[in-house]
Amino acid sequence: MARRPALHLAANRQGGQTLISLLIGVLISLITIAAMLVLYKTMIEVSANASRSALRDGQVSAALLAAQMELQSAGFGMPATASLEDRVVISEAGKRVVWRFLEGAQGRCAGLQVETHGISRLPAKDCNGLASVSWNANEQQPMARMPTNPDGSVFTLADEVGGMSLAAGYAFHLSGAPVNCLPYMQQSDAGSLPAGRTLDLKSGDGSSVLFSVCLPNLAVVNA
Repeated sequence: MARRPALHLAANRQGGQTLISLLIGVLISLITIAAMLVLYKTMIEVSANASRSALRDGQVSAALLAAQMELQSAGFGMPATASLEDRVVISEAGKRVVWRFLEGAQGRCAGLQVETHGISRLPAKDCNGLASVSWNANEQQPMARMPTNPDGSVFTLADEVGGMSLAAGYAFHLSGAPVNCLPYMQQSDAGSLPAGRTLDLKSGDGSSVLFSVCLPNLAVVNA
């Protein structure tokens, strides 16, 4: 009887993954997961910043429009001989503007103030003159408030200008001489427009203007 050939062990060896290849696969998976987590974190931060910026911009825009409407009362009803100082005063390095107007026969004073966290309204109250009127902290009414970080500081974005810089350098400026303009117009005209004065809220270097409003009741004719 013929004998069967012996089976070689080498022919029965099975192929498969080695420990090193498994470790390399795990390392690649971890790197991929880490990259995805970093991308997700970045997208969340961008989304959160955009949301807070949109909230801030909406509040500032509404506040600036309301401020321009409030300012239209500056000098209203005052006699033509009243001096400019009796009608409007800018103080605290341009951070506060206060004006006077007549409501019937009663003198009233109101104002606006630029603060660290936005713009506040100084509500109208009876007054005999701008030099004697004042508001305490409880009377001030916030018109716009900037978003804040968990520690209470103002939320800022790098190299951003505009509303976020209100407290950093924006201030009120009144034109030195009457100009020809109309309320709510950014531009002036030397033609047939009525005389008034422009009040600007702009940065210290004049490179950015948040608003410029024409106040026709501040065209003063001195006695």
